[in-house]
Amino acid sequence: MAQTETQDRGYAVGVQEFDRIRESGAVYVDKTEYVYKMVTTKAVNFFLCRPRRFGKSLMVDTLRCYFEGRKELFEGLYIYDKEKEWKKHPVIRIDLSSGKYYEKERLHGTLNGILRRIEEDWGLKAIDEYNYDDRLSNLIKAAYSQTGEKVVVLIDEYDAPMLDSMHQPELQDYIRNRVRNLFSPLKAQSQYLRFVFLTGISKFSQLSVFSELNNLQQLTFDPQYEGICGITEHELLTQMKPDIELLTEKLVEFGNQYDLFFDYDTVVAKLKYWYDGYHFSDRMTDIYCPWSLINAFAMGRIMNFWFSTGTPTSLINILRTRTDISLVELEGYSAKLSRFDAPTERITDPIPALYQSGYLTLKGYDGRRDIWTLGFPNEEVREGFAECLYKYYMEDYVGSCDALGIAFNDLRFEDKTFEQFVEVIRKWYAGIPYSITDKNQNEQLYQSLLYAAFLAVGADISAEDQTSDGRMDIALKVPHGIYILELKYGKTAAEATDQIIAKDYAVRFAADPRPVWAVGLNISQDRRTIDGCKIVRVK
Repeated sequence: MAQTETQDRGYAVGVQEFDRIRESGAVYVDKTEYVYKMVTTKAVNFFLCRPRRFGKSLMVDTLRCYFEGRKELFEGLYIYDKEKEWKKHPVIRIDLSSGKYYEKERLHGTLNGILRRIEEDWGLKAIDEYNYDDRLSNLIKAAYSQTGEKVVVLIDEYDAPMLDSMHQPELQDYIRNRVRNLFSPLKAQSQYLRFVFLTGISKFSQLSVFSELNNLQQLTFDPQYEGICGITEHELLTQMKPDIELLTEKLVEFGNQYDLFFDYDTVVAKLKYWYDGYHFSDRMTDIYCPWSLINAFAMGRIMNFWFSTGTPTSLINILRTRTDISLVELEGYSAKLSRFDAPTERITDPIPALYQSGYLTLKGYDGRRDIWTLGFPNEEVREGFAECLYKYYMEDYVGSCDALGIAFNDLRFEDKTFEQFVEVIRKWYAGIPYSITDKNQNEQLYQSLLYAAFLAVGADISAEDQTSDGRMDIALKVPHGIYILELKYGKTAAEATDQIIAKDYAVRFAADPRPVWAVGLNISQDRRTIDGCKIVRVK
């Protein structure tokens, strides 16, 4: 491996300014082919929805630098030779992610501050601070008249104000109306506009936010723009190959200390397992989370980075109260596009919010039935979401997950038997507060809690796997074997193992060389923990 090729690589972690990245010589994955594609079409107004930490702000800033005619920043990139004119346009950029919107005054403070700074750049002064539409309209006209060129408007994270106020319906209605007021000149002043680009995490209905701007070209599910943000697998293995090599060097050094094996192919596989898995069209192009990749390369470790940015409490609360949707069903959830791309003014259905926020992604498409399959993108999101859900389910019982994690590692490294592992699970169940189990005493609750705990400790598991004759509750995989767990509530462990055998769940793992065990667990209605366990080898 050529150290000289990688030793000067630099990573601008958290930097969203295109010019700063290019001028510093930091690693940049070339996305300018998408820029060129947009700016050379006949459309003017574009909208892109992508999860947080996915490079939307960097794309917005790349567009800013392009329309400012800063050709020197693009040397060596796709667009450098394609673009011949490099015409300079006035650019108005509005970043709504910079504020907090928990009250009306906060909204005005943020919007007024943004508009005032832009007005100062163009020598304007607002007569009425609260007339956002007039102020933006005057800015567009001033920029056009002072330069003689049509104006570019870039709006980043348009939905931040509505997301912040989601738990306060009256406040959100007020904010939505004010934001709609801000956007209204984008249609009224269209004769002065060269290009309009809006980004967000969630989709709010056009009727309520973009009622005046009804000609947006939606890029969110457009196959041509699937890789506009994020890192495609092709980009990772070509443009970022030196970064993988450098990461491999660091991990080999780390692994030598702990008797762990790493080589280039192993590192590629681990990067895919942890950070890949996002898809944004029926082409199913593999896309990696850029935030996590850059952090992994910068730190020299493969670990969970994305979830350090937090999980919305509102989503967790909805999942806790919805009895028709459980955690185990999220992997492999099927829905029509209208279900998970629905507007999110009022979150009563968690599926749209989970998809639009990046917790779920597209995993398959049945064109005949027009049905999409959703699932967790990768191990980073799956593990982090389960850990977060576990904490919200059992906020007074969080430490119990540590004991389960230790027991799982003992099982994984064959220091303990599966019977001993079940004993730890029994004690773990017994300690769950009544305030949790009293709410919904049934088999599904205990299955969901165990599934969340297993995911939170990093276990390789799947739930509700479809077989030819039913769905297995949980399949737990360790290096020396596979355990098919079937939970019963108020019945017997023997009934559980009989079901696994009768429905031949083990056939799902026929090609796997590891032995397979059927594990039947029964939850006692009175003691609220395991009162029966039966283990039978089935392969």
